[in-house]
Amino acid sequence: MSSATQDRLAENRLLALLPAAELDTLRRHAEVVSLRHGDHVVIPDRPIHEVYFPLTCLLSLVTTMEDGATVESGTIGREGMSGIPVVLNAGQTTMPTFTQIPGEAARVRTEHVRNLYEQSAGARRLFNRYVHTVVVVGSQSAACNALHRVEARMCRWLLMSSDGVASDEVNLTHEYLAAMLGVRRPGVTEVAGKLRSEGLIDYTRGSIRLLDRAGMERRACECYGRVKGEYERLFGGA
Repeated sequence: MSSATQDRLAENRLLALLPAAELDTLRRHAEVVSLRHGDHVVIPDRPIHEVYFPLTCLLSLVTTMEDGATVESGTIGREGMSGIPVVLNAGQTTMPTFTQIPGEAARVRTEHVRNLYEQSAGARRLFNRYVHTVVVVGSQSAACNALHRVEARMCRWLLMSSDGVASDEVNLTHEYLAAMLGVRRPGVTEVAGKLRSEGLIDYTRGSIRLLDRAGMERRACECYGRVKGEYERLFGGA
C-alpha cells in the first residue's frame, strides 16, 4: 500500500465514515486503480472477488434483457461501493456493474471486506445503512422508469451522476444516456438540445456540463430529492 492510497481512501464518503481503526484495516489491503469506461467490476453470475470504492469514477448497475436491451437500476459514486452481495453472503448477482464514467477507485479483495463486516459492529452498521440506500435507489428507479417523462428522468440521472463524481461535468455520450434510460438516442438528443437552449446544460461529444444546477433540480422528478434525502438522513451529509 502506497502513501497515496493512505491519503485517498477517505475521498470515498462511505469509507470516510468508518471508525478510524476499521479504515486503517482496509488501508492495509487497498490499492487505488484506474477504471476505463465499460470496465466490468461485477460480472453476472460469477463470484465477486473484489470490491470497488469509487473515488473519482462512477459505476452503473444495469438490468440487461435477453435481447440486449438495458436500463439503469442505480449508480455508485464516491458515496458507495460495489459488490453488495459480498456482505449479504450471496457471493454473486445476476446484475452487472461496470464503469460508467472513468476515473479511480479503491480496490479491496472480497475476503477483507467480508471479514471487516463480520468482525466490526461499526462497519456492519455503516454497510447495512448503505445496503438500505441501494434498495431505495433500485425501487425508486423502477418506479421512475415506468412513470416519469424522459426529460425529468434525464435531469435526475445527470444530477445523480454529477453527485457521484463531485463534478458538474460528466463524461457521457447521448448514446450511452439512451441505453441507461431505456429510450432511443433521438429522444435523448432532443431533450439535451432543449436543456441546452434553456441554459441548463452544455455538451460536446462525450461530455455534458451542468450549468444551472438549481434549474436542473426543478426539472428533475421527485425521485432525485427522495433518494438524496434518504442518503443525507442516514449519513448526515458526509
